[in-house]
Amino acid sequence: MVWYPIVLLFVASCFSAVNSQSYRTIDSASGPIRGIGVQNRGKMMYQYRKIPYAKPPVGDLRLRKPVPFGRWTNVLDGSSFGPSCYQRTEYIFPSLPNSEMSEDCLHLNVYTPSNASLNNTKSVMIWIHGGGYTLGQSFGYDASNLVTVGDVVVVTVNYRLGILGFLSTMDNASRGNYGLWDQRLAMQWVKNNIRAFGGDPSYITIFGESAGGFSVGIHALIAENQGLFQRVIAESGTGNVPFALSVESPKYARGYGIYLNCLNENDITFDTEKLIECFRRKNAKEIMQAQINTDVFKYGNYILNSPTAPVVDGELIKQHPSAMIANSSSIESSFFRSLDVIIGNTDSEGSLIYDEFMISLEKQYHFNYSRAVPTAVLCNAYAREIAKDFYNRNSDVSDAICKQYSRTDEIEQSRSIVEMYTDVFMVAPAVKALDCHSLPGLTMGRNTYQYMFTREYPDTSFPEPSWFKGAWHAAEIPYIFGPRLPWPVSKPDSQADAMLTVNMIKYWTNFAKRGSPNGPGVPYWPRYDSVGRLYQNLNINIAPAYNVNPERIRFWNHYLPTLVRKTANSNMVVG
Repeated sequence: MVWYPIVLLFVASCFSAVNSQSYRTIDSASGPIRGIGVQNRGKMMYQYRKIPYAKPPVGDLRLRKPVPFGRWTNVLDGSSFGPSCYQRTEYIFPSLPNSEMSEDCLHLNVYTPSNASLNNTKSVMIWIHGGGYTLGQSFGYDASNLVTVGDVVVVTVNYRLGILGFLSTMDNASRGNYGLWDQRLAMQWVKNNIRAFGGDPSYITIFGESAGGFSVGIHALIAENQGLFQRVIAESGTGNVPFALSVESPKYARGYGIYLNCLNENDITFDTEKLIECFRRKNAKEIMQAQINTDVFKYGNYILNSPTAPVVDGELIKQHPSAMIANSSSIESSFFRSLDVIIGNTDSEGSLIYDEFMISLEKQYHFNYSRAVPTAVLCNAYAREIAKDFYNRNSDVSDAICKQYSRTDEIEQSRSIVEMYTDVFMVAPAVKALDCHSLPGLTMGRNTYQYMFTREYPDTSFPEPSWFKGAWHAAEIPYIFGPRLPWPVSKPDSQADAMLTVNMIKYWTNFAKRGSPNGPGVPYWPRYDSVGRLYQNLNINIAPAYNVNPERIRFWNHYLPTLVRKTANSNMVVG
């Protein structure tokens, strides 16, 4: 999967200069915390790092819901970042300020303007990082620019990843969703403690990208979250995307169990309680190796599903998010529509198909994807795999996908395959969620906004093929967190990119403050509705547009569901 090089963009951002002479101690509901002063863009701000919100999930607490950390009495030193949760390390850790990994990782970081106080509270933004539920950490995203430009309080959160965060046997032995429970407990901690940092607990926005977008989209459908947040920004991912959930978790649990010698190959049926107890006895590094090495990690050949992802557990997630969104009378849909939302994508999210997918297909179909990708790969590989995994092997579906995205020119064919992935896995579900949120007469007075980020990197170091066109998956992240602001003026387009960064930070933080991205100094962003489908095109020249790729989106959201019903083969998961 292509999560790894993307993460480099985020952690390569310029970490702000610490002013070691400046500290500030606040007394939160959980206990006193000493933060460290930081200079950013000529302004002083404070960072409170490595704040524990849950007890270390080790020993008997492994593969269970998080337990609140509780209160401490001594002053907590918030001057250093804590460790990452266990994950693969080879692509990201050289650039991080802390390369340590630990199960004792359930920490959060709070970034505040220097003038934030009990008498001058700021709107709060809680960031949920992406990484396919298997990678990432809170401190890889320096929120200093959001704080100093946007005048908000930002919280970044660690949550458990991979097997340790999402392993599920789909029964009481291990219900799964532990990473989501971590996120929820962190939100509760913020709600109860953030006022001491100068944050307003009645104005909380959750935002995230990719798996973080899936996560905030799922939280927006959990009615029990009422009051924890009021606004949501889902970047490159919503709760109803096809691969937001794992679909065969018990199979993966068995495969990991075999690798770890908790089961043998002949154990078709097994005691799940004993399996999970065996997992709890293993060293965390052994579990990490199981995730990296076992063949059970490979779900199909060309699909982005992760074996360690959220599941419908009947408690936190009561049914598939696509069903909850579509049922306008459900309490989940009502809660979703009670929130202000921004949902958006990059225009070439399908860049995710590079790396391992294309490498394996090159050998099978005898082509060089750096030059072009043939139609046979679309029709015989991708279309069939999508039909198999999400449409119950419906051959009419695979034929329709082949016809819709086939092109005669090889360069256009290559781009069309990227468009297919962009549509089915990201934009079509996003449009469906936006339509449901903005239903006429059912909006509950809340705001709906859509964006499409289309700025291509002017200096990308990614090994993209020459035919590639558009903005990569996650390309908006450096513009929101602002590593492009320090660009030298002499660099081509640097001033324009810096202005795009400032505008996007203002959009995001205006939304956190008022429920609308609009405000002084930024181009007007119209609201979305299911008729006009207006969205904001985020590029050097920001401008509104309408109806993202209507023919392609109609294919996934209307034509294929109708086709499936006609063939009486409606076992479908696509949102």
